[in-house]
Amino acid sequence: MRTLTVLAISVLAALGLAGPVGAASYDTHLTRAPYLTDLVGLHVIVNFATDQSGTTASVSYGPFDGTTCTLPSTQSATRSTVKVGTGSEYQWKASLTLPSAGQYCYRVMLGGIDLLGAGDSPVFVTQATAGSSQPFSFAVFGDWGLVDANGDNQDQQNLLGTLAGSGVRFAVTTGDNGYPSGSQANYGDLKQVGAAMGAIFGARFWPVPGATVPLFTASGNHGLSGTTHADLTNWPQDVAVSSSGGRYANDLYCCVNGTTATNYASAWYAFDAGPARFYVLTSAWGDTNPGNASVYANDYAAHFAPGTPEYTWLLNDLRSHPSGLKFAFSHYPFYSDDKSQGSDTFIDGPSSLEGLLATYGVNIAFNGHSHVYERNVPSASGYPSTYVTGGGGGTLEPIGPCHSFDAFGLGWSPTKLKGTSCGAATPPTSAS
Repeated sequence: MRTLTVLAISVLAALGLAGPVGAASYDTHLTRAPYLTDLVGLHVIVNFATDQSGTTASVSYGPFDGTTCTLPSTQSATRSTVKVGTGSEYQWKASLTLPSAGQYCYRVMLGGIDLLGAGDSPVFVTQATAGSSQPFSFAVFGDWGLVDANGDNQDQQNLLGTLAGSGVRFAVTTGDNGYPSGSQANYGDLKQVGAAMGAIFGARFWPVPGATVPLFTASGNHGLSGTTHADLTNWPQDVAVSSSGGRYANDLYCCVNGTTATNYASAWYAFDAGPARFYVLTSAWGDTNPGNASVYANDYAAHFAPGTPEYTWLLNDLRSHPSGLKFAFSHYPFYSDDKSQGSDTFIDGPSSLEGLLATYGVNIAFNGHSHVYERNVPSASGYPSTYVTGGGGGTLEPIGPCHSFDAFGLGWSPTKLKGTSCGAATPPTSAS
């Protein structure tokens, strides 16, 4: 039996691994707590940031036997400079190649300084071996990284705390990683707090699950534009991209449907976990660059019209992986009962992206953009079920009017302070 569990903002029993280090334990040079990306095969990337007082950094790592952490190996880290709020920092990454499957622990170092101070070493589990029937679970969430004028978001804090204790092997986002613009200031760090600051790397947010739960991110319309892209810098997926022949770069897009030539992030890649292949796609467009069409139409023309680079890559990879479970993750929703962010009719149906996924056996497609939770029935026999999981921390939205495709939908009106629902769901009694 192949067992694989998906969390779309829900809870599983914890594995009992060592959790995140408390912020009070960190060395003062650490500005972004360590977090993991690119969990592919026997590989993972450890990411963190520091002030610019040191020019060399590394990660010490080794096996964890359930009780004892040993750190016989060291991997040097490479750096890039990022501007976060009022200061410049070094963003570091260290690519670890592990000797065998299992549990590993690690510590991050700036020169000879242990940046975790007196805190425990975080522990993670290697990726489920490709093709194996080993049970594992993963989480999916999107539209997150929002704080109020005081730098607070209690519901997002609760969600990420739940994720930290869920026992998932890894998590995937459906885009819009950081509000309002996906900037490095929106991402923030451990030290700077305020409006639109520190909504992801603030001490109460991603540092809580990030040290032990590796993350794969999809792009959204927030943070897509510009000549530098915080998503690409902050969430490196080197092996996933290279091993699947994907794309993870800043590209010039010109000039579909009368749009202006603009730099956008191109981010699409795939990876294997157990019996499944995971496809992380870019389905988004800059809101301020509509040209003579809609952002949905522009996204289709740039990314999913036959012959475009992303469509061609996806078609070839699907063809080369004809069997097994398949999951897709992207931002714009195939089907959504959110009135303000409705269904993307340019990518649904047999002649577009939805049909392509159906033809090659994709089982479930996860989307964001709509700040609701929605589980939809397949639009036709053999088509993927679709989920909207856009309640990761951004301002929630009401759901409705309801359609027959909506099996279970939850929404919340922040103006009327009232829950809404579709399908078999009962209206929620609070935003939380």
